[in-house]
Amino acid sequence: MEEKIFYQTKDHIKLCGILSIVNQKTEIAVLCHGIMGDKNDSDHFKDLSATLHKNNINTFRFDFRAHGESEGNDHEMTPSKELIDLETTIDLLLEKGFVSIYLLGASFGGSVVSSIDFKKYSCIKKLILWYGLLDFSGTLTDFFTEESEREANKMGFKVIKSSRPGITFKLGKTLYQDIKNRKPYENLLGLDIPILFVHGTVDSVIPYQSSKVFCEKCKNATIRLIENESHAFRNSKEGLEEAIDSTVEFIKF
Repeated sequence: MEEKIFYQTKDHIKLCGILSIVNQKTEIAVLCHGIMGDKNDSDHFKDLSATLHKNNINTFRFDFRAHGESEGNDHEMTPSKELIDLETTIDLLLEKGFVSIYLLGASFGGSVVSSIDFKKYSCIKKLILWYGLLDFSGTLTDFFTEESEREANKMGFKVIKSSRPGITFKLGKTLYQDIKNRKPYENLLGLDIPILFVHGTVDSVIPYQSSKVFCEKCKNATIRLIENESHAFRNSKEGLEEAIDSTVEFIKF
């Protein structure tokens, strides 16, 4: 059963998500996209969800504010506000009776899922990071340079372009203020829950070495490197399938 759900955050932003139930278990995988993505994430999340369903795993994929069918203005989006979206989503699923959550964050979504209070949300049993943005210094440099920040402060926002034609997004000056001294990876270092890093070896947006370094620093982490794959696993169908298969295997076992 698949159901589209609209729900509201505590700061009154309407979010949209897709709840897919394939069994009566109280376990569910939650999929969190990156900047300029959405709950389908170029159909990658749809493909991942379909494979999870075949393996008898429930899923919830949703649009962060200012993305997809959710409300909000792009230039007002910050990691802190997306964290509110994630907490609201988890609270919703807890209210629906789910008690074990497998949390996946892709790219910028990786910074959000890594920043959640894992002590408060002990329901999170496993964490998966697809090409995760875990350190704002030295990665996604086209987006987060000092020059980009100066432009945002002057104009109110910095316009960025997706690799997909015609898709743009405004990074507001409040976002640049929010990410100062923000290091999502620090929240992972003391975690006991299993963590899986999945990254392509030719990712020019967030180099795979970032995942490798942080994986080595975590207590209970493993890494799956996808050879000759770019950011978002767009180089080949086989690369995406390898990422999906490793994710499903990690969740199941």
